Amino acid sequence: METGIKKPRLRLGGLIFALLLAAELAFVLDMVTTRADGHFPAKALLLVFALCFLGALVLSLFRPRLMPWLFWGCTFLFLLLGLSLTLIWYSVCRNGVYQDVDEGKAQVFGDRKVLALVPHQDDETNILLGVLEQYVKYGSDVYVAYVINGDYRVSGAQRIAEAEAAMAKCGIPADRLIFLGYGDWLNINGRSIYFCPDDEVITSHAGFNSTYGTDRHQPFNPNSYTRRHMYEDIRTLLLRYTPDVIFCTDMDSHDDHQAVSMFFEKAMGEVLKARSDYEPEIYRAFAYNTAYWAEADYYALNIASTKKQNAEEYITDCGSHVYNWAERLRLPVRADTLSRSLLSSGGYAVLRHYASQDTMERADRIINGDKVFWQRESSSLSYEAEFWVSSGDGSTLNDFVLTDRRQWHEAAGYSDNTWIPEGEDREKRVIIKFTQPTPLSRVVLYDNPSLSDNVLEASIRLDNGVFCMTGPLEPNGSGTEILFDRAEVEELEICLMETEGRGAGLTEIELFATAYEPPFQFIKLTNAQGDFIYDYYIDPSGREELGLYTFGCSDQLDAYRIICIGEGCHAAVEENRLIMNCPPGKSCLLTLMDESGRISDTVTIRNKASWPVKLAQYLENHMRKEFRNGENSNTARAISLAKEYISEWT
Repeated sequence: METGIKKPRLRLGGLIFALLLAAELAFVLDMVTTRADGHFPAKALLLVFALCFLGALVLSLFRPRLMPWLFWGCTFLFLLLGLSLTLIWYSVCRNGVYQDVDEGKAQVFGDRKVLALVPHQDDETNILLGVLEQYVKYGSDVYVAYVINGDYRVSGAQRIAEAEAAMAKCGIPADRLIFLGYGDWLNINGRSIYFCPDDEVITSHAGFNSTYGTDRHQPFNPNSYTRRHMYEDIRTLLLRYTPDVIFCTDMDSHDDHQAVSMFFEKAMGEVLKARSDYEPEIYRAFAYNTAYWAEADYYALNIASTKKQNAEEYITDCGSHVYNWAERLRLPVRADTLSRSLLSSGGYAVLRHYASQDTMERADRIINGDKVFWQRESSSLSYEAEFWVSSGDGSTLNDFVLTDRRQWHEAAGYSDNTWIPEGEDREKRVIIKFTQPTPLSRVVLYDNPSLSDNVLEASIRLDNGVFCMTGPLEPNGSGTEILFDRAEVEELEICLMETEGRGAGLTEIELFATAYEPPFQFIKLTNAQGDFIYDYYIDPSGREELGLYTFGCSDQLDAYRIICIGEGCHAAVEENRLIMNCPPGKSCLLTLMDESGRISDTVTIRNKASWPVKLAQYLENHMRKEFRNGENSNTARAISLAKEYISEWT
């Protein structure tokens, strides 16, 4: 007898739709929950998939006709939402490049012969991305020299080809690239090449023992891998090209970086002593501390400037802390290397050529609104003077070198080139003599960078009777400047009056005829937080206080003329504050200019709807994290985990 009640039956179609719907929901959950510092656990994702699948199975048993509609409806909604978000992102990506409207930096970047000296291919982008393009924009002659081929993980030929492609994107032709051709991680039994005997031939990790290049780029000077040859090649490079401007990496946490930094300082000192008429602009920078390992802070409505990565007031990267953060020089980058979409920025287009170094994944750290450097003056009169010390080795006091490790040390900041008077020396005296009367008005003393070994008081006596006390020197080894009235001097005496620590002493003494004179002048508009601005979204209220960064010129706002071009927009100085007014929906060009018209800065100010930009940046950042090296994709992790379970069961 038939009752009329049908038993639920599971059909193949229902099973397939249940699987598809569960996979779709799990995938969407995966896309939504990925974060930079974590992700939805793969096991939890499998559990969600299983629960969705069971729920869909139950539904397919009792409402079999509903399942196809439910699946296709969800699919349509997800696709529609995905398409809408993609269009918003694409619009921002396509139109987000910053407008390069400023032409007022010729004093900084124009008419120069520039050399960037770096250890590996990609280090030049870490320290100079956006700045190299500025020099190109203003017509300077730019050279990039790579000491090492970076062949530890990939071939040197690949690294050289990557550098050529990246620099071409910056506008630097292949014939301006110099490859010294040394091997990556040159060491013997853990000892860096810098600590090896001068003439000991080293075989690199890649199996090479002499400099090499490619058919297009031959090595600068064919030589065997020795400490002496690397040093001599760097010195020869400086003498051969005699650039007006030199950028070099400093003591980053990498053996090769430290070796290049120390070789450069030694070679630079020797060149300055040999060429008294040669006074280049010299800038030091950190490839890791302020770029590669920096904070991932790219995604913001307006680009952020480089941030200090440590709590101390000085850089604390591995081998050196002789640079005070407050004394950094901030150089503006070329505006069109920036974009509100990282993927469409000119900086990202350069970094993507260094595929072997994962620079694309670190682009949100490397690209900033400024690049930071520390200037070393090259005009010290000490290179032409004779030094006498009461005890110890005083030969290091006028060699340009701030950090030199003649042996490996764990202690950060330790430097073996410090003049340390002997314990029984009560005079602790340095006498400096010139061959003829020499004008002098400034002395710069560099303390031992060891934080526990410090000069607490020193005296300076000139042969014309001038006498002064210095007070405590900067304990981290940065320069302490002592000024006095300019006088003709043939001899001066410096005595360490009070010290602490067994290693108290001086690493360098610099003497100058005049007060510090900046090599150029420029101004750069900032927001109230001090970030450089280029193509700027103002506060939605339409009113915001802006700031001004200056180098070598007045920091008083009333020294500059304000020009604002844009309907309804205006800017004015109110109580020495620059107040910008830009009504909603408007935009303008804002220019500050000195009386001569030679020093200026021009930026774009916008007050338009910013939610599409913020949404597009969130989506782009989120998806980059989701698919970063395949590591954050929980879907891929779940599939891999499922395969492992199936393999165990079978």
